[in-house]
Amino acid sequence: MRSVAKALLAVLACVGATATAGAQSYPTRLITIVVPFAAGSGSDTAARILGQYLAPRLGQGFVIENRIGATGAIATTAVSRAAADGYTLLLGTNSTHGSNSALYKKLNYDPIKDFAPIAHTGVFSYFLVVDPNLPVKSVADLVALAKAKPADLTYAAGSSTSIVMAESFARGAGVQMLKVPYRSNPPALTDVIGGRVNIMFCDMSSAVTSVQAGSLRALAVTTKARSTLAPDLPTIDETAVKDFDLASWTGLFAPAGTPKDVIERLNREVNAVLALPEVKERFATLGIEAQPQSVEAFSAYVKSEVAKWTTLVKEAGIEAE
Repeated sequence: MRSVAKALLAVLACVGATATAGAQSYPTRLITIVVPFAAGSGSDTAARILGQYLAPRLGQGFVIENRIGATGAIATTAVSRAAADGYTLLLGTNSTHGSNSALYKKLNYDPIKDFAPIAHTGVFSYFLVVDPNLPVKSVADLVALAKAKPADLTYAAGSSTSIVMAESFARGAGVQMLKVPYRSNPPALTDVIGGRVNIMFCDMSSAVTSVQAGSLRALAVTTKARSTLAPDLPTIDETAVKDFDLASWTGLFAPAGTPKDVIERLNREVNAVLALPEVKERFATLGIEAQPQSVEAFSAYVKSEVAKWTTLVKEAGIEAE
């Protein structure tokens, strides 16, 4: 018996040494970050900035892969089924790990059980933007127009976040708007600019250039506090819907079962990148606030966000599809 025990301990020691060596050598090849939304979206921009700064720290390049559709569910499902080895990651959002749980009757992934949270990467401010040819100059004008022409106004829905914001706004302001669905925010924004859809709730990083150029008109920001990026813009809380305070977030995830030391290594490196002054500045100019967290804190945050956005969907009266 004693000899069997010794042999077993020797095997376990070898396994432990191999696992440690594997973690120390990670990564040995390219790492893919799958983004659930189109190139040019806020999550895509954040992923590309992260990849640029993480590559020299980890000694390997990053590939950004955009898989759009179903408000992020297609990409998220694919990553949930990927190898749990640290080489396929997801740039998740409060759509993929929040509101999708309530927006779909059947979701092909579990946002909690199927993923290992790595790091919180940022919070996104949102604009309420309109086609500049729409005869409104303020949120009050928009509400008045919507009440004068019930159900005539259309809103572009490029993510579940934009859907929840639009429906929460409509419910709070006592108006009706027709949803026009899109696979991602950039094509939705293109149609608002082109006058094919009237309004949109869109992350600042996607819309700020068009707002500055005058091809979009920004009426308000969706957070309760005014944005430092656009301090002259009022909030929706100030103008139409009391206590309206919504923003979006992004975070890095790996498939469940990814080795803990790989997760912790990635968390350390992401947090170090987010602390760099140049990264903070690049994020800030896009309306993104870097928010580094520990693995444990981010895991708790994700669970709370799934509950929060599920409640928001129900309160907005949105029926699951």
